[in-house]
Amino acid sequence: MNKLDTAISNSKQSKPYYHKIILDLLVQLTTSGKYRSLRAFKQSDDKLTAEQKETLKRYTDCIILLLEIGMTFHEIKQFLN
Repeated sequence: MNKLDTAISNSKQSKPYYHKIILDLLVQLTTSGKYRSLRAFKQSDDKLTAEQKETLKRYTDCIILLLEIGMTFHEIKQFLN
């Protein structure tokens, strides 16, 4: 997650809560909306499947690129949904 952290920190739109909302978005996308936040996923006994891990990697890479080109969180969310 270091690349993601760096991309979030370097984003022009970066705000103190950006890490949380982007991680929550990744959880929502990876679990097809079953969990709305990282906290909810951690509290469950669920584990990511191999397919979900690959999905998480693809979405993470995509979000890094979108942050690097200057997209805001809302633009990223709309683009990925």
